[in-house]
Amino acid sequence: MRSQLSLLEYLIGQRGPRIHIRQFINWDKTIVIDNLFYVKPATIWEVARVIKAASMTGIHVRATGAGHTRSPLYPDEGHIMMDVRALKRHDGPDMELHRPNQVRPYYTVTAITGVYEYDLNDFLVKNGLSMLSQPLNVNETVGGMLALSTHGSTWNAPTWSGYVVEMRLMDARGRLRRFTIESHTELMKALMCNLGMMGIMYDITIQVNGTLIAKVQNQFIPLEDLFYNQTNLRETVTSHFLTEISWYPFNSVTPEEEEVFLHNNTVLDSWRVGRDLVWLRTIVLADSVPDGYTIKGPGFLPTGGSLSGGNITGILRGKATLAIAKELPSVSYHYLVDAFPTLNIPIHGSETSAAFVLNIDNQFSRPFRAFQFMTEKVERQIKTMGSSPLNAFLPRFLQNMDCLLCFGNNGIQQDDDSGRSMVIDFLAPPTQFGFYDTAADFVHKFRQEKIRPHWAKRHTDIPGIVDIIKETYGDNINKFTKLKFDSGIDRCGIFMNKYLMEIFGRPQNYFKWC
Repeated sequence: MRSQLSLLEYLIGQRGPRIHIRQFINWDKTIVIDNLFYVKPATIWEVARVIKAASMTGIHVRATGAGHTRSPLYPDEGHIMMDVRALKRHDGPDMELHRPNQVRPYYTVTAITGVYEYDLNDFLVKNGLSMLSQPLNVNETVGGMLALSTHGSTWNAPTWSGYVVEMRLMDARGRLRRFTIESHTELMKALMCNLGMMGIMYDITIQVNGTLIAKVQNQFIPLEDLFYNQTNLRETVTSHFLTEISWYPFNSVTPEEEEVFLHNNTVLDSWRVGRDLVWLRTIVLADSVPDGYTIKGPGFLPTGGSLSGGNITGILRGKATLAIAKELPSVSYHYLVDAFPTLNIPIHGSETSAAFVLNIDNQFSRPFRAFQFMTEKVERQIKTMGSSPLNAFLPRFLQNMDCLLCFGNNGIQQDDDSGRSMVIDFLAPPTQFGFYDTAADFVHKFRQEKIRPHWAKRHTDIPGIVDIIKETYGDNINKFTKLKFDSGIDRCGIFMNKYLMEIFGRPQNYFKWC
């Protein structure tokens, strides 16, 4: 790599940026890349110099932001990792507001790809603007949220990708390209969730809304009243602007049951899963703030960035975690973008997550069956082994959209389809017993119902997952590949890695063009 480094430095030139050999460790420490080329350009022209040098040497380039992804979408060993967080726009501020006009009769905001969500949210609030869905943490970059279709849990709104109306990117030839929803309708279906294969994104323009006030309510209800009651589950989710459900297993353990468990690691028969409490966090939009309340900023859990935080380990963690969630106010009011987040996560975390997506039918039969499958698996391991395969079970709900690779996808249909999807997130330390086996069992249980992974979460430990992805996305994979080739953004695949090659294959006519 030292000789390659010297060659890259020569081709990039003295105007930089500097390039280094370093090790990379992702957020949950499940992905370690021992040797890669790391570069952190400050201008789009520095981006161009790196891409041109990479093209001449045949070295692949992948963009990264905060590094929260748990799946192998990072550069491979010996590739270039381009950290976009230092990029500055050359022709405007890093975040810029555009007022409605004849072409776009709504407000839009343009943000540089490396802007963090918390900075974007501050900008939106100061300008009296809102978005209709966002994730529950604020430490992700705009480019990362778009590339992987980061989701929230808004019933009538899509993932972050669904708001994109314009994008500028640097292609494989070092050309700055601009694409809009009005002029490149089909291509935008590929760009809005591109897994980093569509060049280095420079800036992104999103549609936003005016000021919206959110009433946030935190409730704690018996699991059996929600997970074992299909009608109640459907009514709860569909009647709120946003519904977030969080279950921390074994949280209803009594003092007597806890004492027995601590003494001999035995779970008494008196404990049953239906008795556990579920944290139900909902949002409804409000016209005003009632007397006695004020507008609050984000309400973060005091857990150092974990959704199942606390110092307790093992299955007694569930009870401790629930107690932390109960510290949040039962009712509070926020500007909508400040109502979404509950986590302010650190540089590194101790838990990983596997997340998978299913279509929601109008009767909620599929979510109901999915919930029952998981509660039975967890209860069985707790009672037989005194351990849980997961620390948290986190279903989220979202509206589908016209997007080739988004997991909330109008092109993926099931019987009695509601036009919405459910993301189920399993949270646990990477080495927790039963974690990967339970995730694999869940995937194979619902394989015939077009299950697919959340692109950013752990899923490559599931046997046959590449075939499952190909089955589910079907011709959308071919459409994406053709649009990428026909647009000329990258005909040689320099923005791909080994894992993406498994799914999408080598670019067509590779030896002719490359």
